[in-house]
Amino acid sequence: MAPSVALSWQEQAEQLRKDGNHYFKKDRFRAAIEAYTEAITLCPNVPVYFTNRARCHLKRNDWTKVEEDCRKAIRLDHNSVKGHYMLGLALLQREEYAGGIKELEKASCYVSLF
Repeated sequence: MAPSVALSWQEQAEQLRKDGNHYFKKDRFRAAIEAYTEAITLCPNVPVYFTNRARCHLKRNDWTKVEEDCRKAIRLDHNSVKGHYMLGLALLQREEYAGGIKELEKASCYVSLF
């Protein structure tokens, strides 16, 4: 019998991200949000966990939470294309057109750099 190996907190967070991705693909957004939230609790400095959770909130039309998660992701990674894009969508939904367009332009600029 092989000895069990304890996962580091980073590995646990990454497994939770994968679990969240699995739930997202199955349209189980609440379960995905819970998995991403646990990953964030373990590793609060990983922007992709916030953008993944924001994607779930977007699917549920919870624009306030989309904005919150995207702003956190952008604070961690100023070049987050997904963060700027979804933040732009959230701002447009709230009829903050100038801010929404500005964020969408940032997302477009970062994509064109690749």
